[in-house]
Amino acid sequence: MRVCALVHYGEAAYYRGVAEDFSVDGRDGEATLVELITSRVNLVEGGEDGANERDGRRDVKLFRLGAELAPTPEARALARAHGLEAQLDVLDARQTGWFVADVTREELIALREEAGEIPVASGSGRSASPTLTIPPALEALAVTAFGRAGARDPARLFTRLGCWLVPCPEAHLLLLDWVWAGGRPSEVLGAMIDCCASGDLLGARRLAFAQMIVSAQARGPAGGGSDEPILVARRNDVAIDGVAKAFKANVERVNLLYGGLHVPGLIECARERLNMEVVNVEWRDAWRVRPPANASPLRYAVVPLLLGVDGTDWAQSLHDVVVLSAGGGLLSTLLYIVRHAALYYALGKWLLEWNRQLFDADLGPSPESVDARVS
Repeated sequence: MRVCALVHYGEAAYYRGVAEDFSVDGRDGEATLVELITSRVNLVEGGEDGANERDGRRDVKLFRLGAELAPTPEARALARAHGLEAQLDVLDARQTGWFVADVTREELIALREEAGEIPVASGSGRSASPTLTIPPALEALAVTAFGRAGARDPARLFTRLGCWLVPCPEAHLLLLDWVWAGGRPSEVLGAMIDCCASGDLLGARRLAFAQMIVSAQARGPAGGGSDEPILVARRNDVAIDGVAKAFKANVERVNLLYGGLHVPGLIECARERLNMEVVNVEWRDAWRVRPPANASPLRYAVVPLLLGVDGTDWAQSLHDVVVLSAGGGLLSTLLYIVRHAALYYALGKWLLEWNRQLFDADLGPSPESVDARVS
């Protein structure tokens, strides 16, 4: 079985390469299973359109895509903002021998209701369960208060509280998170600064987008703690069930195209349920950014600049607390906390990478760092 960790936004050449490498038209005994959430009306039974009768895969008990799909306007706008293409605009899942190994839109809604992510529809006969998702504002507050590790230990909380009494508190908080949550410096940060300094704003946006994808896969709502989300695990089960059905239909080689967030769980499921192991890892460029050949002096000036501004802000805030009235001093303190909490949260997303599973040794080495790459 071959597994391809798809990125849902990329250059057109990336998707054309995936389509070519995983095409099974004319290849007997091979099938490609894809991640695709759509309504049941857009799917057909494996042999309804006669395609599987021609290629010898009519016994695969999976749906095939029977309608042309397009990305949402928001997805297209996001892709255009980074000079990329949305997956559905380039990669056509209606190819011969391609099957859908995912939940339908209706099943996804039911799973989200079961998980408490959305309210249960009235009249469904089921009681509504409380929502388990954390709004972004509360997530930011939780991360600021407890750190990326989500620690509730009184000693750690006291240590974090003490960071607010010294200049540049966000730097001290990030150092604590780095030690406790196992993060590491972002590999694209320096290149991002170089691109901005040279005027390559599109390259900087692409690098920031790549970092956002990495940050979004950090475990738990606050970037540490819980394992993969329940919906990801349930969809992984559906995908592995699809692989098992393909093998039962005497398909000798199965390709599985799924989003990168799913791949660690899929590999674990394949080990436990199909007795498979990772034997080879190859990297594919979703997009490539070439930073300037020479590092910009700005990347070396960022830290001293931040420390200088933070030190001045700390001294001015301390002066306000002493000189102003009680109300004015309290307001100055609150504004200081808001400013630096926002800065801490932003730096936590762009400065450090928290998702260690992207760099596990058994998933293969990361790409070369000479050219920033997303694979």
